[in-house]
Amino acid sequence: MRIAIIGFGRMGKLIAEIALEAGHEVPYKINSSNKSKINDITDADVAIEFTHPSEAVKNFEILASNKIPTVTGTTGWYTHFEKATDHFEKNNTPFFYASNFSVGVHLATAASNYLAKLIQNFPEYEPRIEEWHHTHKKDAPSGTAISIGEAILKNHRGYSDIDTENEHPEDGSIPIIAHREGEIPGTHRITYTSAIDSIHIEHRAFNRNGFATGALKAAEFLVEKNTGIYNMNDLIKLAQ
Repeated sequence: MRIAIIGFGRMGKLIAEIALEAGHEVPYKINSSNKSKINDITDADVAIEFTHPSEAVKNFEILASNKIPTVTGTTGWYTHFEKATDHFEKNNTPFFYASNFSVGVHLATAASNYLAKLIQNFPEYEPRIEEWHHTHKKDAPSGTAISIGEAILKNHRGYSDIDTENEHPEDGSIPIIAHREGEIPGTHRITYTSAIDSIHIEHRAFNRNGFATGALKAAEFLVEKNTGIYNMNDLIKLAQ
């Protein structure tokens, strides 16, 4: 594959390293110093985009206009989801989005969804989501934590909202608490606590390689598609 990397920071460089080792080409490396070059990408097989929420939707528009299949790991742009995906649908170009490319995170989320269905019959257990990331991460809470919370809402009839502002919400929402410490690659923990015990599901990344490898797998998956909007459930065949 000929891969364009949009956002050639730490993650972009790691993806490029893994892609080259796998025998792919990386002819385009776009960062803040040459970001206008994104307009010149016309012959890449796929783009992998890791930038900033404020830039992502514009990047999607350009890539879709040039009919470049696009994988994005940028989070924080989902309030513009319909606008973003519309660019790709109108241009018959496939698009793959994920708040987290780790297979382990998605397996943990599937386990969380199953637990939420079981535990909704026991209202004494109150849910809480916490996440830990490095101090360089731009969004807090993480898009992954928010996705986990939204998935719990679909499976637990006792809750109808998430709260990213208050550690102890008074309205019965599910709190999501973000921690930013050192160089932590990423930890997500779902906890249910009652007066007598607690249950938790946790995914802890040891390094960033899992995220980069997952993004490359998503790109390899996407180049086989003619059109459509995809996510990690499509890649690893999890029930939604």
